[in-house]
Amino acid sequence: MSFKKISAVVAAFAFGFVACDSDSSSGPQDEPFLTSSSSQSVSPASSDVTPMSSDSETRVSSSADPESSSSSVAPQPSSSETIVSSSGVVVEYGALQDPRDGKSYKTVVIGGKTWMAENLNFVTDSSFCVEDVPANCDKYGRFYQEFDAEDACPEGWAIPQASDWRDLTNAVKEEFGDNNGSLRAVGEWENTIFGDNVTATNASGFSALPAGYRAKTGEYDGQGTKAYFWGEDNMNHYAWILSNQYDLDKESLIRGYFAYSIRCIKN
Repeated sequence: MSFKKISAVVAAFAFGFVACDSDSSSGPQDEPFLTSSSSQSVSPASSDVTPMSSDSETRVSSSADPESSSSSVAPQPSSSETIVSSSGVVVEYGALQDPRDGKSYKTVVIGGKTWMAENLNFVTDSSFCVEDVPANCDKYGRFYQEFDAEDACPEGWAIPQASDWRDLTNAVKEEFGDNNGSLRAVGEWENTIFGDNVTATNASGFSALPAGYRAKTGEYDGQGTKAYFWGEDNMNHYAWILSNQYDLDKESLIRGYFAYSIRCIKN
């Protein structure tokens, strides 16, 4: 074989090798992790982002150590924290510590008003845990009969008035297009025989749990499908009911010996 032919073969082989290597070096690029409704983004490897396991939310802790790895960061108790909900809405939680027993609660601002984002769990003479199981109070808070409910909130907080409940429903309807799914905690509400008409998103951060209620007979009902909260209207106390099928609304009857949950609102 002549020298010219050998040179041509070698050149062709080298060109094919370089072309093949160039094709294999390309690949998909990582998408940025969106943490708010603004255009700013955080890399998926950011050290201060920890995924929530309970309801598909992402927690951005304000107290995270920027030099630690993401796998070693745990949620830290603080006066504020930001949650990116499963629907992509950013919710900023505050904190309330009850000076009477030292218990701490999340708070959230909705429509310009500050609400507890968890049910009250302060022990009174006429308060109860779901199914009389003490561990249930840690999740659902306590049920209160009417004569205990009025004074159950800590100083500076109170039972919501009817106007407060209406402002809440109007605020979330205006912002999220509904006043049921955006108030409900994700992954806690059961279907009924009629089906679940609304998807729970907790976009508002209110985190309503379907604790149900305690009847005056001592029986418990509604767990998994309904939440009952005390509210005041013209000096009378009514339950405000949120179900997995209907929007938040006031019960028509006064049932003082029934026991319901409490969500205090800041005065």
